[in-house]
Amino acid sequence: MSFTAALRDLNKLNTFVRVAQRRSFTNAAAELRTRPSVVSKRMKELEADLGFRLINRSTHGLALTDAGEGLFQHCLQMLGELDDYVIERRNLETGPYGTLRVQVTNDFARWVLAPLTVKFAAKHPRIRVQLAVVPDNFTSAEDGVDVIVSSRKPMVPGVVGHDLGTVRHVICASPSYFRKLGRPKTPQDLRDHNCLVDPFSAEKAWPFRNGARPLLVEVKGSVSSNSSAVQVELALRHCGIARVPLHAVRSDIAARRLEVIFKAATLSPERIGVYVAKSKRLPAKTANFIEFLKTALGR
Repeated sequence: MSFTAALRDLNKLNTFVRVAQRRSFTNAAAELRTRPSVVSKRMKELEADLGFRLINRSTHGLALTDAGEGLFQHCLQMLGELDDYVIERRNLETGPYGTLRVQVTNDFARWVLAPLTVKFAAKHPRIRVQLAVVPDNFTSAEDGVDVIVSSRKPMVPGVVGHDLGTVRHVICASPSYFRKLGRPKTPQDLRDHNCLVDPFSAEKAWPFRNGARPLLVEVKGSVSSNSSAVQVELALRHCGIARVPLHAVRSDIAARRLEVIFKAATLSPERIGVYVAKSKRLPAKTANFIEFLKTALGR
């Protein structure tokens, strides 16, 4: 079997893929650790070898031609198949090893993933785990991330999710707060209390169960924060009533620093998921981590 001469030059094809992904000679050059002029030269040579234009250049930037977009998609398919083969062989030859970079939101990292990572690392000494901690409302992906753990689906193309279960929430406050201001008898009574809300959340009401039907109770308060950790601290300082993930206050509840109300009525619609790039084969380090999380979190 013979191949078109241009397709034998993997260096030029790799450069083209980087340019197509970044839509920039400068960014592609930085990723390839070379100069933009070198990238531009490779693209001109590749176009000359192929006999058709791949990129339209203008003062507004770079855009792929129809032919360029077609070649880009074929390159991605080819690279995906090669990646699947390499991963399959590596899994067979070496088993789980290497660096696993996990992107996770701040609060979940602190209370859940950090202790679980200690157990996973002890179980897999050949895997080095790096936790890239991001804000709770972060929905994109940092460079080099293998796995994203989040309660929000990342706005990243080509990722698939694995459900890890519900993020259970509780309504709680300090005993001192309840002694001073009274204990709400029904969820609707929360309207008359100082509630520690998230000012940046699109959801301005707390969800409850009213028999078989959902019930939304609008709440407000004098102090607010978009961090569960801060809301917990405010609740511990008798500032108000908080709705926070159970994992954030489990030890405080056990020590009776916080008391839970409406345990049977509180709804928790949020779910946590683990997201990875869509692939036929996952590296053993990634597959093992996902299975570990599913087992540890009861999925």
